Amino acid sequence: MSGLPEASLEIESNCEGPDRVRRACDRCNMSRTRCSGEIPCRRCLKLNHACGYQRTEKKRGPKPRSARPISAPGLHCDTPGLQAFSSRESKISRDSDADSRSAWKEVVPSPASTAPDSHPNFGALVPSASFNQTLSSDRVTQCWLGALDYGCIPIDLSPFVAGYHGESDTTCRYPCLKPILPLLTGTITPRAACDLLDVFFASDDGIGPRCPYVPSPVIRRKSLLCSSNPRPVSPALLAIILWCVSHTPNLYIFQDANTHHRVTQRLYFLSMDLLGASDSDKPESKVDNVLSFVLLACVISACEFFKEECLGWWSKAVLLVKRFGFNSEARITEHVPLSQQMSLAAREKHEEQRRAFWLVYALDRHLALYFHKPLQINDSECQVLNPLPEWLWQNLDTIRVEDLPLRICGPYTCISGTGFFECFLPLMVILGNIIDLRSRVQRPRLENTDEACLIKSIEASLLNCEYSVQNMRLVNEHTEITISGLTSPSIPSSSTVGDSNRQTTCPTEHQMNLVALYSQYMIRVMHILLYGKWDPISLGNGGWLASPEFDMHTSNSLIIRGLLGQILQMDKDLSFMPFLFGIYLFHGSMTFLVLADRAAQTGLSPLVQEACEMVLRANEISTMAFNTVFQRKLCRALRVTLYKAQN
Repeated sequence: MSGLPEASLEIESNCEGPDRVRRACDRCNMSRTRCSGEIPCRRCLKLNHACGYQRTEKKRGPKPRSARPISAPGLHCDTPGLQAFSSRESKISRDSDADSRSAWKEVVPSPASTAPDSHPNFGALVPSASFNQTLSSDRVTQCWLGALDYGCIPIDLSPFVAGYHGESDTTCRYPCLKPILPLLTGTITPRAACDLLDVFFASDDGIGPRCPYVPSPVIRRKSLLCSSNPRPVSPALLAIILWCVSHTPNLYIFQDANTHHRVTQRLYFLSMDLLGASDSDKPESKVDNVLSFVLLACVISACEFFKEECLGWWSKAVLLVKRFGFNSEARITEHVPLSQQMSLAAREKHEEQRRAFWLVYALDRHLALYFHKPLQINDSECQVLNPLPEWLWQNLDTIRVEDLPLRICGPYTCISGTGFFECFLPLMVILGNIIDLRSRVQRPRLENTDEACLIKSIEASLLNCEYSVQNMRLVNEHTEITISGLTSPSIPSSSTVGDSNRQTTCPTEHQMNLVALYSQYMIRVMHILLYGKWDPISLGNGGWLASPEFDMHTSNSLIIRGLLGQILQMDKDLSFMPFLFGIYLFHGSMTFLVLADRAAQTGLSPLVQEACEMVLRANEISTMAFNTVFQRKLCRALRVTLYKAQN
């Protein structure tokens, strides 16, 4: 080697390829691309992705015998569901056959779609297209259980227990969890499962963690968590509730990110097992099945890579609501004798069905705007009573039947409280009217002679809704319990509800002011959606900028700027409704992108600069909770345009 010239040595050293990094980041590992091994790596830095190294390091080849899990008596049970689940876990170390691999390829999305590690492969467990035509339980079981081929899933399901480190607490505070406790053995402790249920029913008072994917629990807390006679609930819904709540950020239950990741995956596969084996035609499981589909769609919608899977689950929820007749008051009460309709069990069952329908109705409008899809539930199909106020629903067992307020059938547009059905549902009714109007405008071959009348009707609804917000504030200043609205009479006095219930359910002044600010903000966004453009490209059109609608658009945006500043003062991390607020924040911020672009040509005024910076800060805070693509692109475009205008 000493006799070789230096040039040949130099060529030989240059021919060697780049050194292979010891460990790739999670994103590069998922997409099978070369990683630089840095934190953050070059590829994630270039694509503005979140770079992390949270997955478990594994060595190639079979595990040594000393490292293989030893079967423990506490990890086995004679329950058939647990035996089936354990047998599926044992398939992880074996390759599946050719038929399973072919079935897996039909339901798994293409490898080009890279998914974050915090979500399992939702696409593998979504019912096939044939399931849209019928909802028989046999078809459900074949579809779900046939897709559950664990041998193709690269996931570690070795026995472990997530919960409180070093604590052997096997006591269960809530008897409703006993049907699935054997299935949770080796995954989470009974105490951790009870804590997840507490988070599911957490109120919006800002104390303790609250799951953002649960707009409304639908089920009464006292009914499900009763220690003596809990409400019967399907095991599938219990598992899905635990899986949904496990996605709550900053949970103290899990030890680290790796444990959190493994628990969510195991709970998901357990939920699919139980959901596929359940019978959707049982009368006692109707609400449970609808709520299961709703929770699945809500969690999966937060992952931008599984849009079709989310819409698939959502379509099943809408079909079940219509099939069970939750949209008709006559069908809700048809099988109950008149002598039993006043009992607590009957009232609770009927109200659960009403709340399940209105939850699906409201989220149908929200997801239609989010995904640019048509509505699946029309206002003409809503022949059901309005839901009870939240505080009254939670204390239904202490209130007499004759003291319940009179209610009307059909949608309503008046905000009367701080609950989901009291403040968000009326706004979604107006949003549905706007979406219907936009769909008519986009069909030029249809006659739109009544377009002006429809716009005036929507304007009147917005004014009525805004007035109801002011009325809600006035009522809260003079009464202890805020239940008054424009369409509902006064609720009885404190003789029907104890002082303790009133203190725990009555909204505070901070909650009332926060709900009022969010409601006023969304009302202004509805004005923008009614008159403005829904995408930045059409918004920057020269003809639109010269129209009188743009002036109205700008005036509403300036009002939004003031409301957004007050919201950020009261809710600095936008944690009141982070799952729902992102799309409305996006539509309320697009006008400032046009104003910043015009300021880059004519000069940047201090007012426009301050407003753009505030909107930019709000969107950046929102993306910290739910990192959506459209908000990231808006932040990037607004930041670049504002920088050009400043220079």
